[in-house]
Amino acid sequence: MPHLFRTVALISLTFCASMTHSAQAPEQASEKPSLDDRNAVGAFVQDFYDWYAPIAYRQKNSLPWETAIALKSSLFSTKLNVLLNIDKHTGAKLDGTYVSLDVDPFLNTDNPCERYIVGDVIEYDKSFRVGVQAICHGKLRQKNSLQAEVIKKKDHWQFVNFHYPEGNDVFAVLKDLRKHRGNDLE
Repeated sequence: MPHLFRTVALISLTFCASMTHSAQAPEQASEKPSLDDRNAVGAFVQDFYDWYAPIAYRQKNSLPWETAIALKSSLFSTKLNVLLNIDKHTGAKLDGTYVSLDVDPFLNTDNPCERYIVGDVIEYDKSFRVGVQAICHGKLRQKNSLQAEVIKKKDHWQFVNFHYPEGNDVFAVLKDLRKHRGNDLE
């Protein structure tokens, strides 16, 4: 009888341990992004730059980012869309000067290269930051031009910010421009 009791106790412990482990597994899975999420966010960012970089490269004397937010607004968060549109429409100051973005917010340059590729994909809280590197004249620049910040909203990815190596981001740049224009809208 003692042998039977040990066997039943061992089976019960094994069963409880496996139930506890399986109950914890989904929590652990939701805390860590899957490799599929990293690949999906990287593919989303690369698809955007495959579409956008040739436009920016050809339209050097225009504002290709305006084209992007007009044609692909669903790729950008509401806040990013609103603030970029405000900048687009309120660049003129009362004295006739024009104060607006002087670099492309999606490329961090006023002289676009022919191609941009995805680098590292890093998780930050509830978003991902994806390094974007330029290929200029056929040569890959080793440093990121910027990091695109992306979140998953319902069933699709969206850009929510662009972080620059200088330590600022698109929102800080836009806020500074609004201050210089004297129309600081928050």
